[in-house]
Amino acid sequence: MTLSRRSFTKGVGGLGLATALVGVGSPALAAKTLIYGNAGNIDSASNKFAKKWLDLVSERTGGELLFDIKAGTIGGGKDVLDGTALGTVQVYNGAYTGLREFDVFYAPYFARNSNHAQKIANELLFEELNAAVQNRYPSLRYLSVARAGPWKLFTNQKLETFDDLKGLKIRAPEIEGVIAGLEQVGAKPTVIPFNELYGALQQGVVDGMATLGNLMISQKFYEVVKHCYQNDWGIGLDKQMMNLSAWNGLGEENQKILVDTFNELEPQDFFRATEEAEIANFAQWREINGEDSTPLLDASAAQKTLEPAIKALADDIFGEGAYDRIQSV
Repeated sequence: MTLSRRSFTKGVGGLGLATALVGVGSPALAAKTLIYGNAGNIDSASNKFAKKWLDLVSERTGGELLFDIKAGTIGGGKDVLDGTALGTVQVYNGAYTGLREFDVFYAPYFARNSNHAQKIANELLFEELNAAVQNRYPSLRYLSVARAGPWKLFTNQKLETFDDLKGLKIRAPEIEGVIAGLEQVGAKPTVIPFNELYGALQQGVVDGMATLGNLMISQKFYEVVKHCYQNDWGIGLDKQMMNLSAWNGLGEENQKILVDTFNELEPQDFFRATEEAEIANFAQWREINGEDSTPLLDASAAQKTLEPAIKALADDIFGEGAYDRIQSV
């Protein structure tokens, strides 16, 4: 069953029905234990949210759906997604997709903020994104995105301006938008899987990193890198995907509960929680690394430098004029 924009919107609007189904399930279905995978540890915002979401799904399906959360124990994002495509994992949550259509969201200043990014993903470009997933991963079902908050830059050497990134080896994930942004400002992006990142920083393999800001404390990055910049450097969207065979095995009622419960909880229990956590995380970072360890840089020059590359990337992926359409939303 193809996930159309209409059916997705209908799912969002059907929260009342999903809520009314608390504890109700089909007696014909035996309990299913589904493996949920994410590259971050169990204390990350993504996985704290996942536990709340999936526990509520278990409750609302009367125990028909149970979940085994694998957090940071089965590899990096690519490993987890590949496992979901193979069926060894049933539910994927993460940044990595291997798809240019999603990668561009991580390019600095492609989206103005998290709300803008979600609107692009769930409305303006939804059909293109869904088609890209189905084309690349026929065994996967694209469910939705969650606003994971902005990405941040971290360095050991304090930057005075973004020009100081020139020549620095900055860790990047295998995400084209991140790599393109770093290259445009003269840094040397070095691809390192997330589960190897702490060790790479500890050993001095890279001079800094780009990663999701809300991971700064939960992953203990304050132990291995000095400065975290308050400027947004791309927008994080957690993609929720599911093995297609596992999805089809849920039945329509439980499919609806899974998706509707996610959409019900995401605004408050994930997005708002990550916004609030960012304030607390920066304060905690300063307590550990000093008051000057979270600079806010003037981004105007960097935005001018980055815009041509990001525009070219967006138009190359989605067609001529796509960047201007996106900016007008």
